[in-house]
Amino acid sequence: MAVTLEESIINQNHLTGLPPSAVTIYKIVIGRGPITSSEIVDLCSLAPRTVRHGLKLLVRASLIQKLPHLLDMRSCKFYVD
Repeated sequence: MAVTLEESIINQNHLTGLPPSAVTIYKIVIGRGPITSSEIVDLCSLAPRTVRHGLKLLVRASLIQKLPHLLDMRSCKFYVD
């Protein structure tokens, strides 16, 4: 599902209390989602632990959604609804 500019601006307002790493992760998920945490690590220079923490913060803030990765049930895919 495509994210409109208006929705993106609204979500940017919700990003104000998050660390810069979470904002970077959010932008990657918007552009590439659904995406796994390991794919995010490959795309940016953040440590795997930092990516996992940023994803957890974004899911708690309801900015991204999490769904099981059907080809590898040990991981999840993240996307913007």
